[in-house]
Amino acid sequence: MASLTVGIIFRFWKFKKKADLSYKEIKNNSHEKKIAPSVSNLGTILQNSIMSSINTVVMIGGFVMLFSVIISILKNAKIFETLEILCSPLLKTINLPESFASGIFAGIIELTNGVSQIAKIPFKAISVNVIICAFLLGFGGISILLQVLSITSTSDISIKPYILGKLIQGAFAALYTYILLQNIVFLNFDIL
Repeated sequence: MASLTVGIIFRFWKFKKKADLSYKEIKNNSHEKKIAPSVSNLGTILQNSIMSSINTVVMIGGFVMLFSVIISILKNAKIFETLEILCSPLLKTINLPESFASGIFAGIIELTNGVSQIAKIPFKAISVNVIICAFLLGFGGISILLQVLSITSTSDISIKPYILGKLIQGAFAALYTYILLQNIVFLNFDIL
């Protein structure tokens, strides 16, 4: 639902064209890059697609590993503890323990580690854990944003609307999760 909402919000999004190409130039450029599939070059096409897939999987794994190491360094350097202390007044105003701060920051950096930390926090109202995880899943984290940037960097697609869209998607995911947990009886887990 959050994805659909962001799609509706961004349906009229306009972007600046880097270059004004005529229809004829675009048509000529698109024909130069296409390879007509045939039985003789099917092996080459399959080999290229498999190698491209392997490179993408290795790249994604590398990003997850890199950001997991960054999170580990931040934990060992007591940065997350400092963030917990700084955020504790804000979290206390909404009746949350300060342990949520490190999970939220870890999730903003790398999704898997953050969701894992949030899910492990023992809290009476488990629905709070679910709502925070919904936000993190909607946003995706800096690691995923950089994965998308690395794939789209060779095109003229701007990453700024994507980042804005992911923030909005995270907010709507949390909001919709809250509404569902409030209004569906068997999903209500003692919301604050």
